Amino acid sequence: MKSKTWMMRAKEPVRLRMRKLRKGGYSLYLDCYERGMRRYEFLHLYLVPEVDAFSREQNRLMLRAASVIKARRLLALVNDKAGIGRYEADGGVLLADYLEEHKRESLTTHRGNSYVLLCQNMENKLREFLGKRFETLRMDEVDAKLCRAFAEYLRRVRSSRGTLLSAVSVHHYFGAFKSLLTAAVKDEVIGQNPIDRLKRAEVPGRPVVVRDFLDAGEVARLATTPCRNAEVKRAFLFSCFTGLRISDIRQLAWNNFRQMGGEWYCQVVMQKTQEPIMCKLSEAAIVLLKSARQGHAPVFQLPCTSSIERAVRQWVQAAGITKHVTFHTARHSYATMALMAGADLYTISRLLGHKNIRTTTMYAAVVDAQRDAATDGVSMLFQKQLDLLQQR
Repeated sequence: MKSKTWMMRAKEPVRLRMRKLRKGGYSLYLDCYERGMRRYEFLHLYLVPEVDAFSREQNRLMLRAASVIKARRLLALVNDKAGIGRYEADGGVLLADYLEEHKRESLTTHRGNSYVLLCQNMENKLREFLGKRFETLRMDEVDAKLCRAFAEYLRRVRSSRGTLLSAVSVHHYFGAFKSLLTAAVKDEVIGQNPIDRLKRAEVPGRPVVVRDFLDAGEVARLATTPCRNAEVKRAFLFSCFTGLRISDIRQLAWNNFRQMGGEWYCQVVMQKTQEPIMCKLSEAAIVLLKSARQGHAPVFQLPCTSSIERAVRQWVQAAGITKHVTFHTARHSYATMALMAGADLYTISRLLGHKNIRTTTMYAAVVDAQRDAATDGVSMLFQKQLDLLQQR
């Protein structure tokens, strides 16, 4: 005899459903049935076509967030029937749930994709640190002692290669953890940020990083040196002349360029900060665009990140440049050359799309060091001339 257990299954009063959108993807909503009435709650959460790892991760976050909202609506219905108040039933928000919701919201705010990836890396370290406790820890249980211990863990944990995390990574991971707790205070999930109770020495600070850059002569040398990937070469040089990040160059389309008053400009919303910027194109940048393939395809047809960095590394070696150069060095080179040409920090900050001018001041330190070196060189030259005159 066939089992009839299915007959005992109760209908869910709240169901998660999706509606196909005209332009592709799906909109998530809740189908709620209570007291003989049906209503729909659109969550403003959307699934996108899964074309790469990032879109798949984004869909996973959206589905989990929708499931959390559905569970809360179900709990609210049950508590309402039982006459249990909201605060009595809540018992505190789980850290894991709030972290997922924080990442989802960050996808649609100014923080952008890079911040979400940083939060994901921070979450991985937090899971390693907390172990099984990660899934059950409530936000109101995160205290100063736990924050202090997590900071110490980041300083001493080793990667799969057996090396300690860099000071930069420790600073960024703990910074993302602090941002999470700050958002929780704003959302009234917790009363105060426990990290504020830590001493300054206990909070991983931003290390002083000396960034390599290319001067105008080295950029010219690269321009005349063959690269195994012509598209990587074009994109790198274009970054040297515009200061755009690789993430922004990847998304460039022909409608990002426009002519005004006889000059050509590039207008783009930066992927990292979601800040709109507009930069004037130099003649060298325009030449690089003229050699690109026209049409509806992206302006630059670039391979994966690892292939780009490998091509840049081999190209730099072929040019006889001994500096540690990555694709991001092109952005640093643009800023440094602009400062050496006389541009002020505020202008450079606007061109780079920095939200805080303090981020731009690191380039001023580099330029000051270069000017000091030039002054020392001139002094040595005069000293040699004086020595020769005294010998005569």
